[in-house]
Amino acid sequence: MKESIDNHLKSALIAGILTLVPLGVTFFILGFLFRKIGGWLPNTINAYFPEAKYPFLFGTVVQTVLGLILTILIVYLTGLLVTNIIGRKLVGVTEKFLSKIPIVREVYAPIKQIMQMILHPSESNKFKRAVAIKAPDSPFRIIGFVTGEVEEIDNPHPLTTVFVPTSPNPTTGVMLFCDPEILYDINLRAETAMKMLISGGLVAPSNILIGQTIQRTTAESGQLKQPYESELDVSGN
Repeated sequence: MKESIDNHLKSALIAGILTLVPLGVTFFILGFLFRKIGGWLPNTINAYFPEAKYPFLFGTVVQTVLGLILTILIVYLTGLLVTNIIGRKLVGVTEKFLSKIPIVREVYAPIKQIMQMILHPSESNKFKRAVAIKAPDSPFRIIGFVTGEVEEIDNPHPLTTVFVPTSPNPTTGVMLFCDPEILYDINLRAETAMKMLISGGLVAPSNILIGQTIQRTTAESGQLKQPYESELDVSGN
């Protein structure tokens, strides 16, 4: 009984941390930027548009809207910066510095890895492909991501490891060991499937096609097939 309670508490705490940490970091950064902008924005505006002549610019609503716009602009420009060569070098230097700080590196590295897998699953070597899971006698299909294979005692065929994220928060989910016969090819890139999960299905291709099951011969060869998109019509993608 005590062991069951301990396991429940551990799993709940881990799930809670994985959910709240990325959200907390995101809101902390946005809140920090917003507060900083709110601190110097009135003085900056006053230098070019005196409050005596333009009092409406210093109202609470206008200041809040301008602060939000500038916060979004800063985040956008930061993203623009890190996508070019100079920006990537600056980020690399910053990450190298952060990796030397004991507590920071333990937090920053996992968060970055998780966010990269979520935002760019197609570029991650962790999410090899998107598949549809259909359990026997079940009318439902579940979207998951193939992450590898495992051997099972007394089973000549490897099982496929599949991560099934929760929607709309894909930082949590379940990992399944599946028989390849219940995994179906689907004409979605890993990144498209992730966007679909995050949006709760609101952002999705107009036609999603589910193909044949992953054949046991694929598992026996030890190699995963390429995404089924190349074999199915993906005009709606």
